Amino acid sequence: MDQKNEIQRHLQALCEEIGPRPTGSQANRDAVSYARRQFEAYGLTTQLQEFDCMDWSRNGGTLKAEGKEIPVMPAPYSKGCGVQGEIIRVGSLEELRKAPLSGKIVLLCDGLASEPLMPKSFVFWNPDEHKEIISLLENGGALAVLTVSLSAGQYLPIIEDGDFELPCGIVLPENLPLLDSGIRAVLKLDAERKAAKGANVIASYGSGAHKVCFSAHIDTGSMTPGALDNSSGTAVLLAMASQLQGKTYPYRLEFVLFNGEDYYSTPGEMAYLASHLSRPEDYVCAFNVDGAGLKGKDITYSFYECPEKLSSSIRSFASRLEGFSETEPWPQGDHTLFSFSGVPAVAITSSGIFELTEKVLHTEKDIPALVDTKKLGDLAAFLLGAV
Repeated sequence: MDQKNEIQRHLQALCEEIGPRPTGSQANRDAVSYARRQFEAYGLTTQLQEFDCMDWSRNGGTLKAEGKEIPVMPAPYSKGCGVQGEIIRVGSLEELRKAPLSGKIVLLCDGLASEPLMPKSFVFWNPDEHKEIISLLENGGALAVLTVSLSAGQYLPIIEDGDFELPCGIVLPENLPLLDSGIRAVLKLDAERKAAKGANVIASYGSGAHKVCFSAHIDTGSMTPGALDNSSGTAVLLAMASQLQGKTYPYRLEFVLFNGEDYYSTPGEMAYLASHLSRPEDYVCAFNVDGAGLKGKDITYSFYECPEKLSSSIRSFASRLEGFSETEPWPQGDHTLFSFSGVPAVAITSSGIFELTEKVLHTEKDIPALVDTKKLGDLAAFLLGAV
């Protein structure tokens, strides 16, 4: 089977046969089992790195205020609830510090609804202001929290945190005029948190004291088939593995399918950090693939803590290929796990991918039709050639 068809087969299995695969879910475990079977069929040695996580589900919600029903959706990882109380609108940190929250439903709007708040356990970047907002909400005696969506017409959360101790719902900005302070409301969020297990897939080929790592994340958000984010990356690693039998390389090749990049506390990444990245000297470099293969766009690469010799070699190799271009470094993604640990890292994605963040990625629109499988085949060959 050629690379294009091989990649198409993996996309179909992950996006259509398995579907959305949030960390902790049965679908996620099915995806992990599928990937492990594929690596082993290609002759690689595999292990599953297990960790504790949450299987979260939701089934909508209701919000009634002044006799009117207002659309609401549980925020990702929220607790369920059935509460009634007075609404208090809060639009700034200064207001929040002074607001009497006890026994009320707190509505975050204006300045407090302008950007996502980092989860409490996210260690890589968590501003003091975010920490203070979360602390004031949790310790103020509120019944629940409502946040205004970051975008009109869709439920984009401000709080996406399974460690947040209050029930949290999302309302649309067009309904904000119906939710004044002092109005009494009844809020029901149909959501459930259950203890679960997740696992990274780690596959190895060859031997040697040092290794080159190739990574991608296998999980998705809860409502998306995740073709670009990130079945394409998973498919590229599997396609690479299918080409290895009988070949020798100067380094051991390690393939890591992280489980948790789209989960609030990145548990798979934290497990790998603790078990593997305490010895960065074992690595030559790491390549992370996320969001690659968007039709009509270049494959892009960017460098993080890379020595000039490595960067120059990859630039030279890429310059001989059509549809590959260098881009500016960007902080979101599992490549930073390596660079923060002192491992030279290269991030692979698509030009224009960030323009799709709100409208396509993490939604039901992220489907295989967006993916150029030939381009992903070229990427698999590029990555193996870079070794």
